[in-house]
Amino acid sequence: MSASSSSRSLRAWHVAAGVLVLAVGGLILYGFWPRLTGQAQGDDERPETEDVSDSVAQIDVVQVERMDFPVRTDATGRLRPWRQATVSAERGGVVRERAIEEGDYVQTGALLARIDDREERIELAEAEAELLEARAEYAVNTRDANIQQVADTSQVADLRAALAEVEAAFDQGEATRNEVQAVRRELELAQMRAGLDRSAVQAATYGLTQAEQRVERARLNLERTRVTAPFAGRIANLETEEGQRIAAGESVAHVLDDRRMKVTVNVLEEDLVRIREGATAQVHVPARARNDEVDEAPNGMVEGTVHAINPQVDDDRGTGRVAVAIPNPDEELISGLYATVRLETHRLPDRIVVPTDAVLVRQGRDLVFVVRNDRAQWTYVEVGTRSGDFVEITDGLQEGDIVAVDGHFALAHDAPVEAGDPQPVAMP
Repeated sequence: MSASSSSRSLRAWHVAAGVLVLAVGGLILYGFWPRLTGQAQGDDERPETEDVSDSVAQIDVVQVERMDFPVRTDATGRLRPWRQATVSAERGGVVRERAIEEGDYVQTGALLARIDDREERIELAEAEAELLEARAEYAVNTRDANIQQVADTSQVADLRAALAEVEAAFDQGEATRNEVQAVRRELELAQMRAGLDRSAVQAATYGLTQAEQRVERARLNLERTRVTAPFAGRIANLETEEGQRIAAGESVAHVLDDRRMKVTVNVLEEDLVRIREGATAQVHVPARARNDEVDEAPNGMVEGTVHAINPQVDDDRGTGRVAVAIPNPDEELISGLYATVRLETHRLPDRIVVPTDAVLVRQGRDLVFVVRNDRAQWTYVEVGTRSGDFVEITDGLQEGDIVAVDGHFALAHDAPVEAGDPQPVAMP
């Protein structure tokens, strides 16, 4: 036999051996496939109980009750302080004092930073000296004045009535602004002729009014060298140091009013029309859930309230904006944290509701384990509306049933179990 004939014979044996192995494997798989997939019983039959292990499984259970089922929609956003403001310098100059650090809590009007104010103080002193001089001159020139108000005040009354009429006509579009100004000017002249504004005229004549205005302007310029908090809150993003020269309008720091927080989310229009102001909202903050020291908010869940709903829907995305208010008295929530918000859209009255963890899928059907006589009974159910971590059961359960919610994922039908005290279904 030639070498080529021997090689062909060897390859034929290899092919035959491979076919035989595949055939044997197929037969084995065919025999064990129903057990592997859980289809050894008919679709409407529960598994046989003869092979159930004698080991007792530890499970957690709830007791089914009828209740109103709040249906919620989920949306995501970032926590923001209730109010925040960028505080800027009104005047440029060198920062002589910085009174705060990041994280400090300040009251309304508290000093944040002070710009070099020496020039403004000199201007104020000069203005006050001029005011003192003007007051002295005014007092001397008006000391012996004894002018009687004998002018006709009836003209003033007539002009006041005329001004009211022309202003009403202007509001209705029947008079021009120039006509209103003309009547107002005649009234002011009549008041002066009647002596009603004599003291004001004398003050302006002797320079007292101008001096008072210069003092007010100097005081205002001095105030602008002080950067103060517009409202109570915490300092963030501090951007200046003592000795630094800053320009007018340059940011000094941010003030955050974070005793109350808010999160703004976009909601689909079909859910938006059902949401109402004042409705409760569940806010899940994952970063807070990892804080073991927070006991008041298990799993990072805090309760908020729908504060405002934007009455306009975004045409491109088909969503509307909803603002949720969240109390933060202990300042544990921080601006910028990621949050998932569950907003109640409506309620389904008198429903049987279980946690979603209670429902398993076997052989393509939904089922739960109902505990009876310390045995877990495989029970098919019909599932209705789902919302968050809960699901409505429309068929298969009765009020009072004890249902497994944890430790039941690998149970067989009629398996012996040891259940804790049944808890009511608690919906947040």
